[in-house]
Amino acid sequence: MNLSSDRKPSMPRSSIRTDARLDPTTRAKVDDLARHFHRPRAAVLCHIMQWGLSREQTGPLDQAESQDPVHHLYFYVASELHEQVKKAAAAAGLKTAPWLRHMVRQITIADFAASWQEATPRERSHDSRTYTGRFMLRLDDLTQAKLEDLSTHFDTSAAEIIRQLITQAEPENFPKSWQMRAAELRLQQPHSL
Repeated sequence: MNLSSDRKPSMPRSSIRTDARLDPTTRAKVDDLARHFHRPRAAVLCHIMQWGLSREQTGPLDQAESQDPVHHLYFYVASELHEQVKKAAAAAGLKTAPWLRHMVRQITIADFAASWQEATPRERSHDSRTYTGRFMLRLDDLTQAKLEDLSTHFDTSAAEIIRQLITQAEPENFPKSWQMRAAELRLQQPHSL
């Protein structure tokens, strides 16, 4: 089989798309925590995973599968964190989703880092009068994963990441084909005398 020379070898993924599979009670708690801290649900779930790994287990984990309907909540998690959670869940005799549901039930607002407590803004940026423009952005899986990685790495919202990237962007940062097309359009515009 001949592979195209343009094709790059696949790199190990820095993040993995996973499904939290939450029951209505745990989904509501994750939503409440996300609203309280003004953070994406993915960031809340990743924090809960790290918290769950860092705590000493004091009793048996709730091993029963929820009888309630499952709410699929897909999010990206760092590959290394995903592996650690998988191992911790297996050590407890569980799959990842029941382990995570148990941790969601156990965590309290006080268990979140001081930086989360202090960084809770009084006004959310999308409610703010500071930002007057608003738009929806559609992303492919690769771009979404990269944005989630940056958001988690810098512990900030995706909107803040995008605003920062736009602020830093210069015309020379864009593909040559875009620059050529812009130049052609400028030449086609009528010149005023």
